[in-house]
Amino acid sequence: MDEGSAESSSASGRVSLAADTASENAARHLRALIFSSELGPGDRLPSERELAAQLGISRVTLRLALKSLESTGFIVTTRGAHGGSRVTDYESLLRCWQLWMADHEDDLEDIFEVRLTLETRIAALAAERRTAEELETIQTAVESELSGPSRSSLFRADMDIHRAIAKAAHSPRLQRGMLEVRGELFLPVDQALLEHREGEVHEAHRAILEAIRARDSARAAELTRAHNEQVRTLVQRALGR
Repeated sequence: MDEGSAESSSASGRVSLAADTASENAARHLRALIFSSELGPGDRLPSERELAAQLGISRVTLRLALKSLESTGFIVTTRGAHGGSRVTDYESLLRCWQLWMADHEDDLEDIFEVRLTLETRIAALAAERRTAEELETIQTAVESELSGPSRSSLFRADMDIHRAIAKAAHSPRLQRGMLEVRGELFLPVDQALLEHREGEVHEAHRAILEAIRARDSARAAELTRAHNEQVRTLVQRALGR
């Protein structure tokens, strides 16, 4: 069996990658982990052996994907016994984001439309279905938002908040959809913007939390809609619009 056939029939539990574009899909998958803050600035990627097994591809194909990410600045790779790949630093990711958005600017409206549709419904369902334990998880994520030591921590906290809300909605498909679309939009907004909007974003998250606590699905949805408009404004400002 050739490599393409082997990679198109990955084992159960692995990410399914099309055989003819396996390295491109692997690069896209890893880039989405960075965009969604699953992997943050400076984080080490798993070993080649482990990562290739997770993705269901050969190490040769994985190296092509890593080379692509390195050439575009998303990761840095060092050789030798203690080498490996890491996500690049925050400032470098910001430059990557600016280039990425310049190439994909026409997609922004569609991305935000999908996010708005999914996240407002998720918030409404979370208000209806959340358990006491899930509410506590959301609250913990909201409270940690302003305690992070770095700018990148804010975006990791944001992802934790929305992931916790999605879990409380008890809809795995909506949750997967939210994670997928968030993986298409990285938001490393610079410090100048954060100084003006950080408090507003935090208050929006806190208001959504309180609506979910009160089981007010309509208010949770409306607050989430307004929060998405905040995020859209941040992106537009970061793009100089």
